[in-house]
Amino acid sequence: MDDDPKPFHVCQNPQRDRHVVASNLRERANPRRRWPSFEFSDQGRDVAQIGTDAIEPPLPGRRLKCLLHLTPPRRADAPPRRRTHDHPIVWPIASRLREQIKNTRGVVSSEITVVLTGCPAEMIGDDVEAMAQEARDAGDEVLDLATAGFRGSAYHGYQSFLQAAVERTVAPGVTRAGLVNILGPVPHQDATWLAEIEELSRLIAGVGLIPNPIFGPFGGLSSLRATAQAELSVSLSPWGGAAVRALDDRFGIPWIESAGLPVGAAATGALLERIVAAAGEVDDAAARIFIDRERQREAYFIDRLLETLYRQGGARSFAVALPSLHAGGIVRFLSHTLGWSPAAIIVTDNPPAEHRSTLEDELPLVHYSEDDDEIATLIGSSGAEIVFGSSLERAVADRLAVPLIECAAPTRRLSLTSGFGGSRGGLKLLEAIVTASDQA
Repeated sequence: MDDDPKPFHVCQNPQRDRHVVASNLRERANPRRRWPSFEFSDQGRDVAQIGTDAIEPPLPGRRLKCLLHLTPPRRADAPPRRRTHDHPIVWPIASRLREQIKNTRGVVSSEITVVLTGCPAEMIGDDVEAMAQEARDAGDEVLDLATAGFRGSAYHGYQSFLQAAVERTVAPGVTRAGLVNILGPVPHQDATWLAEIEELSRLIAGVGLIPNPIFGPFGGLSSLRATAQAELSVSLSPWGGAAVRALDDRFGIPWIESAGLPVGAAATGALLERIVAAAGEVDDAAARIFIDRERQREAYFIDRLLETLYRQGGARSFAVALPSLHAGGIVRFLSHTLGWSPAAIIVTDNPPAEHRSTLEDELPLVHYSEDDDEIATLIGSSGAEIVFGSSLERAVADRLAVPLIECAAPTRRLSLTSGFGGSRGGLKLLEAIVTASDQA
């Protein structure tokens, strides 16, 4: 047990046995959108959306009916928790919020207080922003976020927090040579987010640069503050776009946007070459050696799988139903590296319209849908011989009598250290394909 500042107060999602911060992004009829936008580990180390060290619990700038019920503290040193009572739904919340900000700052040792709004607070018109500004005027660092459920999914929560944090809490700093911000994988919403951040960090370090992951075991509030000191930002999904643009607007930090995670050594090498070209002084020869070794390693392993892949049927048609982080990269890997043909491509996280052209580059017709019935119909009518999606696609894969590779949440696959991004992710995808095909 340690004495570090603790993260937010923890709430219980009644739909899943997981401890989550009260994001108020309510479960919809569509299970693809049921996860909250703010979540963190028991240790408070993964910065999961706002669960960083040195950030105080969020305060209930909300009305009763949009609250998730609070769970009892799990540890003796857990942060203080508060329930809102029936009276805030009738009486103004301003004085109550002012009091709780003050009391929380007096009890909890941390650097930032975050206030999250819920649906009733925004519909009724509680002036949470004014209360947060009052606290800021008094010298406290308070960040208020509009997180009512009608504003969007958990992906929008990730986007909103990062943009607000960059615009309001990150201060200018001296540029650190070679520092690269990593944004895009959404903690706990993207099933393999932790593994993807680890692989991206390894790859960026491999070409001689310094990764700055805001989330994960080496992320935290210090990493968030260091974003202003980076030479370059990299956004791996549409949901990191707002933050990298805010960093550019405020601090002049250039950025690169990728159409999702690269999957396989060829796509990974191409992205790393873009990063090296944009990052300033890098040992180009050493970076080229690293990229070539990644390609050589992948080719070696693929050679040893060719006979098995041929025995399992050779080139196949496939369907994907994945969020934007993985959809494009997996389609390109299957098409360009294995020579397979896409039968249906469905992006399930409803990315902003302005980012869709990047996602669609070099891809055939892409469908955007969060509706499970529509997705099942598209896959079922495609004639696909293998499906890449989540456990929600199990029923349609069974109807087609084809293998299902679970690459997205919800999934039964544990993926702390093995994702599908990067050169190693491409090999992990091949392992999953061979295993699932043998079991089909």
